[in-house]
Amino acid sequence: MKHFIAIFVLCLGVAKLTEAGRPVSTEVVQKLKQLEPVYKKLQDDVINQVAGAKFATAARTDEFYQNIIADKESSLSESIRMEDEFINLLDKQGPSVDKICLDFLRSLTENNMGVAGISYTNCVKNAEAGVSSELDKVYELLQVDEAELFDISLLDVFNGENIITDPAKIIAKMNAKQSEIEGISLSFIADLNAAVNAYAARLVDVQSAYKSCLNTNQALLTSTFTNTKAQLTQICFGTIA
Repeated sequence: MKHFIAIFVLCLGVAKLTEAGRPVSTEVVQKLKQLEPVYKKLQDDVINQVAGAKFATAARTDEFYQNIIADKESSLSESIRMEDEFINLLDKQGPSVDKICLDFLRSLTENNMGVAGISYTNCVKNAEAGVSSELDKVYELLQVDEAELFDISLLDVFNGENIITDPAKIIAKMNAKQSEIEGISLSFIADLNAAVNAYAARLVDVQSAYKSCLNTNQALLTSTFTNTKAQLTQICFGTIA
């Protein structure tokens, strides 16, 4: 038993001596321990950033639809207000005003509102086509192949090297590997943020085009009511009070 203990102590002493005599070799292992969390952080960053970019894209899309709805509501309310105003004007005409002429103006008003409704539909269709196209573009950019990004070996630094005779080369490779991993993470995050920001900017353009379409429709409808008011006074001999 004493002989066994003596051998064990001797072996332990040799091991410690070997470790103490090759500090750079043992530093390789310590460096590997430091590098592994960096690789793990890359994985976490990629997964979290992709999810975050998708959430941000969804939020921008939701904001877009809210703005579209608000613009539509405002324009529609104004159109209905003009219609109600003119119908009330027709209802207030005296008995001396030609009823048939007034009925034609009522029909004309109904038809003009119907045409405005078609224009509203066209505006929405164009806006939906625009946002759908932009969504396709941004989600194509967000279809990240994590496997390709994670295809970085931590252990290939040992290929063709000797941890005992030349550990410094392995450490140099590890330092380069860490820079590579950190570079991928920063570049990847920057690309994702740029994609989401570009998407948000293009949605602003789509919304502006939609609002311009509504304004054009509104201007045309306003013009028709101006004309029908002129017809009321000049053809039906009604009054505008």
